[in-house]
Amino acid sequence: TGTQLHKLVASDAAASDEFGYSVAISGNYAIVGARYNDDGGSNSGSAYIFNVSTGTELHKLVASDAAANDYFGYSVAISGNYAIVGAYLNDDGGSDSGSAYIFNVSTGTELHKLVASDAAASDQFGISVAISGNYAIVGARYNDDPGDSGSAYIFNVSTGTQLHKLVASDAAASDYFGYSVAISGNYAIVGAYSNDDVPNDSGSAYIFNVSTGTQLHK
Repeated sequence: TGTQLHKLVASDAAASDEFGYSVAISGNYAIVGARYNDDGGSNSGSAYIFNVSTGTELHKLVASDAAANDYFGYSVAISGNYAIVGAYLNDDGGSDSGSAYIFNVSTGTELHKLVASDAAASDQFGISVAISGNYAIVGARYNDDPGDSGSAYIFNVSTGTQLHKLVASDAAASDYFGYSVAISGNYAIVGAYSNDDVPNDSGSAYIFNVSTGTQLHK
């Protein structure tokens, strides 16, 4: 019908939180990111889970190790009873190396903190996230294989284990592979918006087999 059902606002809405910077929905749950919320320090970020049918806020999500300028909530995704939230300026593997967090949607409990096996400063792991069933994908647009070529990582959602690191078969500097990611079933797609095939910054995307990590198509 195109009818608006609910307007969602955070229970603790405050100036400059940017609630709504990222959104995702699955079944009867929705998640909304507020990258500049200040609970764990200035611009630490948060996310909120809502009941879609009623519009009721169910949980406020914050990282267990929230810190200033992490931007938790910059990216969000949800599938069934799991949600993933990116904090691409988290500093565990060096300044702005990035991280992502998996939550139980029905309880709001943090289950895993995800970091890349080769985390390095300025990778921005968590700039993009997606989830489908028991697989999650996290993009790191500034990973350096080679310089700022970008990468993405596949994780087992229930265990938090990294399964594959994805890189483009023709990875080149400043392609920014991993700036956008999506996943459905056994397929994942990763965008590289500055790939230079035809011509400069024309862009490309790559499809991968999730269970094997194999690139199927450019």
